[in-house]
Amino acid sequence: MQIAAVEVFVVALPFRAVFVLAGGVAGNPSTPTERVLVKVTTEAGATGWGEATPTPRWTYETTETIVSTLRRYVVPAVLGIEAWNLDALHRAMDRAIAPGMTTGAPLAKAALDVACHDAWGRALGVPVHQLLGARRRDAFDLTWMVSTLDPGEAERHVAEGLEAGYAMFDVKIGMHGEHGDHELVRRTRVAAGDRFVQVDANRGYRLEVALRQARRFGELDVALFEQPLDGYNLSGYRRLQAQSPVPIGLDESLRAVPDLLEYVRSDAIGVAVAKVQRNAGLWRSRQLCQVAEAAGLGLSLSGLTETDLGLAAGLHLAAAFDISPLQLNGPQYLDTPFLRERVWRGGGRVALPEGPGLGVEIDEAWVRRHAKEVSLG
Repeated sequence: MQIAAVEVFVVALPFRAVFVLAGGVAGNPSTPTERVLVKVTTEAGATGWGEATPTPRWTYETTETIVSTLRRYVVPAVLGIEAWNLDALHRAMDRAIAPGMTTGAPLAKAALDVACHDAWGRALGVPVHQLLGARRRDAFDLTWMVSTLDPGEAERHVAEGLEAGYAMFDVKIGMHGEHGDHELVRRTRVAAGDRFVQVDANRGYRLEVALRQARRFGELDVALFEQPLDGYNLSGYRRLQAQSPVPIGLDESLRAVPDLLEYVRSDAIGVAVAKVQRNAGLWRSRQLCQVAEAAGLGLSLSGLTETDLGLAAGLHLAAAFDISPLQLNGPQYLDTPFLRERVWRGGGRVALPEGPGLGVEIDEAWVRRHAKEVSLG
């Protein structure tokens, strides 16, 4: 099961609609969106695939840095390690690219981590959730993203989600001003009726604004107020968690398990948001979920607009920890032409993939035919 080879590919995919968050426009139909795919091959011939999503509006990793991190630093460090030995894998990756205030190139590391889980599962003939030790559910609700430059378009976005078969909505806020954001959420609530609605500010608020918005969102029966404040901000989140009628979820702030422990000790968190790429893969995401469960927190799970390859990884983690609904919005924004059969079959419900590893089959010929060269300088 030793890692014998790792290949890195970059593919460009069309984006269906404008995707905007507090940091700016993260995707639009006029510009293809890039994904970095990683293939791991063991000395016994088992193969596995993983995905990294360059998202400069959300984090610091770009296509170029992910590719160079993998090819020049991480891959040479992990060759010869057993694909099942995730502890040794992450120790080697962290020696090559050291953690600092973050996990240290988590998106790049996540692609390799997931590929090793996939290869390990395929070698044993078992699905990834079995490697994670649990299967608490096998069907999940997905949220429809209400992401718009104009709060007046809330009704149209909700109508599109309902027509597409979705019954749960995730509203991106933090870019319309305090009252514009409130209006967007209010209009979404009216259009969605009594269906599930949550909001995600992506670090877009100061504390006093977040406190006022939390009270307003409570009146609108919002289920989750995710990542309102920027930075570590333990004192701010402690106040917000104590005063908010809406559960406070943390995403970007949970860079690693030690971060979660500090928020738990400070009573500064209500819901831990798992994210496979943010936490450098399934190995550390599993640890974060276990700590959150032990602390009595709620669990949510989001992604970075992954293809169905990344969607499959998220579903296996969600299956192990009974998480639903899921903020895995890739199917809303892009297709996955390099899978022989898609995970998402339409609508707002998705089933856990069957079969060994991630349960998906890559059309490798398509990947090789469409892979693009990346200039690393």
